[in-house]
Amino acid sequence: MRHRRQHEQTRSLLRTLGPLVFVTGVVFTAIGLISFFSAFGSFSGPPRYFWCAFIGMPLMGVGVVISKFGYMGAITQYMAHEVTPVGTDVLNTVVRDTKGSIRDVAAAVATGLRDGTSTPGATDVLTCLQCDTGNDADARFCKACGASLARRQCTHCGEDAAADARFCDSCGEPLSQR
Repeated sequence: MRHRRQHEQTRSLLRTLGPLVFVTGVVFTAIGLISFFSAFGSFSGPPRYFWCAFIGMPLMGVGVVISKFGYMGAITQYMAHEVTPVGTDVLNTVVRDTKGSIRDVAAAVATGLRDGTSTPGATDVLTCLQCDTGNDADARFCKACGASLARRQCTHCGEDAAADARFCDSCGEPLSQR
């Protein structure tokens, strides 16, 4: 609570000090420019207060910066309320317009997984050793021929073998019996 009160006081100070410094800069700049241009109308010598313009212009800039800090929260909130609906509309349009493409990509991936064309070593598809049909990873029997999908690995070459095989199809070595 104390921090918030300090924040409010600082913001109030910046909102008061910024315009005050800016107006002071405007007054100094006006005095300097009036002195400069009035020296052209009379031949009384060089402008006496032209230096005020060199003080006034930077003061105006400092006043603007201080005011920006004082009103930054309000400006940011205003911008957020203006930008958020536009961003939401853009996002909704992108989602709506790409829905078909995303559906096509998802369908292609699903087809690839179903057909057993997934990446090598992937465990999401089991290919039947009897008929080469792709099956779900948790299937125990082939959906096309009914053969068992249980697998064993050859201890000699590491190739998969059917659960009921006695010898490895790849290297011919006898498979250990379980």
